[in-house]
Amino acid sequence: MSLLDAYSGLMESVTWRVKGAVNEYNEPTYTDSTISVIWFDDERLIRNDQGEELQQFAYIQTTALIQQGDLITRGGYSWPIIGIQKTPTWEGEQFRIANLGQRLI
Repeated sequence: MSLLDAYSGLMESVTWRVKGAVNEYNEPTYTDSTISVIWFDDERLIRNDQGEELQQFAYIQTTALIQQGDLITRGGYSWPIIGIQKTPTWEGEQFRIANLGQRLI
């Protein structure tokens, strides 16, 4: 059971685009799946694990194993995941918080 289970009424479905290998044109490929998230519109500067200062435009909370570099698609737009925070507990990881960059068309 996750801490997010108490907020199931706030959950919405989005498309998680997992970044994979590059194709013959040196472009990344993606595998799509649907996940449940809590979405927050929140614009601020963040610092990622590599120490880069980046502009966040939204963030999500989810139990999916999202990673930096993946994309989240909502309402026909995709947002790159520019940072990740994990919430470890004695029983393992509860959920992840993903910082989302500027949306792509």
